[in-house]
Amino acid sequence: MTGGHYGSRPQYWLESGPMLPQRRWQRTTRSPVIVISVLAALALTAVAVTALVVGWINSTNFTAKGVVICPEATATRIAPGAPVAIYDETGAELSLTTLGPRRSGVDGRCEMPFSARSVDAGLSGYVVRVADVFQETVSEAALANGAVLRPVE
Repeated sequence: MTGGHYGSRPQYWLESGPMLPQRRWQRTTRSPVIVISVLAALALTAVAVTALVVGWINSTNFTAKGVVICPEATATRIAPGAPVAIYDETGAELSLTTLGPRRSGVDGRCEMPFSARSVDAGLSGYVVRVADVFQETVSEAALANGAVLRPVE
């Protein structure tokens, strides 16, 4: 095996030579292809940046919602307009709102809704305190989907 073409090394690329002349369609479409490619890249970049900003804003805050079941004792201080405070696990106040008007719930029980915007997300637990009468520890998922709080009588 010492002769012929077996001793030569294989070539994986062609020898360099002069550039081939461009065809007419290549010459006429070059500029539009570059312009369209740049515009498409800019549009995709804008979409990506917008998605990141919206995702970041939505992931850092959420709207806490819930209802407080109306207490049966009339002497309680839980009534429409009573303050509802949401605290983090260290006791720092995250949001303050009030109870809404009494309404009839799904099963006919009396309930008072509350809603608090811009509550910090991603915490391990939240303490919801209603009118200095009672408080309850609630998860983020429960507050985001509408927690149901029942005061102990």
